[in-house]
Amino acid sequence: MRWRKVKQGRESTSKNSGFKKDFKATQLESKNQNLPLKLCEELEKNNSRLFYAGFLERGKAQVIDTFMIYMPLLFILTYGVIGSAQGFRDSSWAPSAGVLIYGSIVALLLVFKGQTPGKKAYDLWVVRENGKKVTFFFAFLRFFGFLLSGTTIIGILLPLWRKDKKALHDILFKTAVLRKG
Repeated sequence: MRWRKVKQGRESTSKNSGFKKDFKATQLESKNQNLPLKLCEELEKNNSRLFYAGFLERGKAQVIDTFMIYMPLLFILTYGVIGSAQGFRDSSWAPSAGVLIYGSIVALLLVFKGQTPGKKAYDLWVVRENGKKVTFFFAFLRFFGFLLSGTTIIGILLPLWRKDKKALHDILFKTAVLRKG
């Protein structure tokens, strides 16, 4: 028990530990974090704090994104462009095109809003640890990192064991998914 308290005390005083467990808007400004303007305004208005987003929140946000973005996209691609479900299944390019278009939409949403519809539903934001803005190319590569995390199952489950709640793609691209609380 004593060791745990000492260890926690050291973590809270270390300056190079990246994001801490929670923040105030004034702390973010002093660290020159380049957070989305909308997030900074909401933090100042509500005097809120930021926390790392948990595994379940991130999972629920992903389910919402799948149903709000990916499923309609597949429907349009299957019946609007190709014409039938059998044609979609037989196509060599349609599944890849669906994933590329979905990744592009997610990347655009992260660039302009800092969140997707699912993340917006749970007040989650994607930010870079170094304070730089999320660019389209960066967000698009992060999406493919997410696909890699999903194929290695353990990459998606990492937030269950890590204190900073990062998945494999967050570690690889040095991003954090923050929850406004």
